[in-house]
Amino acid sequence: MPVRLAHFEDVLDGDRKVVLPPAARAVYVRHGTLEAHTAGGTVALGEDSCTLFEGALTLSGKGEAWSWEATAYDWGPLVSDAERPRVVAAQALMIDPRYPILMRADRVDFPPDIVTPKHGHGGPGIRRLLHGRLVAEIADKVHRVEPGEAWFETGRDPVVGRNVAPASAFVRTILLPTDYLGRSSFLPWTAEDATKPRGVQYRIFFDTVVTLPG
Repeated sequence: MPVRLAHFEDVLDGDRKVVLPPAARAVYVRHGTLEAHTAGGTVALGEDSCTLFEGALTLSGKGEAWSWEATAYDWGPLVSDAERPRVVAAQALMIDPRYPILMRADRVDFPPDIVTPKHGHGGPGIRRLLHGRLVAEIADKVHRVEPGEAWFETGRDPVVGRNVAPASAFVRTILLPTDYLGRSSFLPWTAEDATKPRGVQYRIFFDTVVTLPG
């Protein structure tokens, strides 16, 4: 049984609530102010913040939430009928859900004219562009990424990111082996790439070992 990593978007108008099933879940507030209701209490979520929740969750308030959910996947439909109006991207990953996983969420900002060295990562993840414009060269494909668009990286394929706007930024969630706790997932592709400056700025929201609900 593998793991499913799915990215969802929920827009709340202040009247309705979003009830979410158990998962290891990163919740990023794109706009507005939200409240997260769990068995342990209520947490206020401010704009441009990202918080990890494990277990069932209810969101309320007025704003836009981007969430990344890691769950065990039983080879059925990748997205349920109830999830289809919310889903942005979803991917099945060959990770054993019976063992702890390091879940990391961060924001990456690109100053003008930055080109990253060719690199991979220690694990797979889904990114979504907040603003600006990037050209992502992933293996033998080239993608022009516009604001609001999401893309998946395996971590095993070589990647070069090019900022083609005055400034760009994306938010991502990556699933990693637990020995990456506290250290970068960035893997230079060659010895020459390791000597090149990355040029980007990182803000880690959380870096936590999780156990997926069974």
